[in-house]
Amino acid sequence: MMSGQNPSAGKTRALLLVALVAVLAVVAAVVTVIVSSATYSPGIRTLSPKTQVAAGVDHVDPDAGLIVRVPEGWRVESGDVIFGSTVLVPESAEDKTDSAGRLGGIVLVGALTPDFVASQEADNQRAAVALIIGMGELFLPIPGQQVDHRMDEISTDVGDGWALSYRVVADPALGAGTPAGGLVYTAVVGEGDARFWLTYVGSPADGAMDSPHAEWADEIVTRLRPSEASSSPLDPVGEPA
Repeated sequence: MMSGQNPSAGKTRALLLVALVAVLAVVAAVVTVIVSSATYSPGIRTLSPKTQVAAGVDHVDPDAGLIVRVPEGWRVESGDVIFGSTVLVPESAEDKTDSAGRLGGIVLVGALTPDFVASQEADNQRAAVALIIGMGELFLPIPGQQVDHRMDEISTDVGDGWALSYRVVADPALGAGTPAGGLVYTAVVGEGDARFWLTYVGSPADGAMDSPHAEWADEIVTRLRPSEASSSPLDPVGEPA
């Protein structure tokens, strides 16, 4: 006569199975939190510059004769444009600051037309220097120390040029409520009468989607390309129409 299974052993196996399922559930939850944290810092979404720009959409700027990539999380600002012909702002730009006092950023793009003092500089590097000085003082008027100066050659489908940037560390004496600083970036590319510029100003420029680093602006510049539809005052050979 065969003996039956030990009821105690069966109960032990059942308890072990329940415990294993519980452990696997905890591991899955931890993995989910880790993956989420890699993309979202506390309350602020982040992406790599290349990924954020690559995931965006193209915008045709007929005045400059350019196709401009609009990164994910950003949009083209409507209405009158003071400088350039395309303005990009974060999708959250309706709130100029959030609870942490963030300012976000702004991108301006356009053709380097004669109404810009920088256009008098035939060299793209010198033209970028002239632009970054003027744009920085206008859009990031924060007294402080300039650090992390950067100057790199850059290539695009509309021509080669230079990209310059620097950070501003605000004077602590300004007190609470004042932005801690920010980033100013300008690139000038192209040659002759077909030159183009892009300026990005961000505060605090901490790598978040609405206030990214200079490498993010590089990604937009390198994707600039000529558009077929253009209402530029210059004809294809660069002479007044």
